[in-house]
Amino acid sequence: MIKAISVIGNDDYSIVVTLEDGRVIRMDMSFVKTLHGPVADPLKDLNEFKNVFIRNGIVTWATGYDVDPYHLIEQGTVVKKIA
Repeated sequence: MIKAISVIGNDDYSIVVTLEDGRVIRMDMSFVKTLHGPVADPLKDLNEFKNVFIRNGIVTWATGYDVDPYHLIEQGTVVKKIA
């Protein structure tokens, strides 16, 4: 399983994730503003959204919302590859 090793939450509701294989992926996450429920609602607040972290190689928020690295690869855009 490929793992995420770092993540940054941006002001435009995107995340930039570095994977262990050196790929850096940007993913637009603005869709979270349209989701409803106890896991997604807090992420509508930009400060809460930007408090993203890595847990066990998966992009995660304190609410329990997470994004699997394989989903990032499929839906995100590779912005660079670190050698």
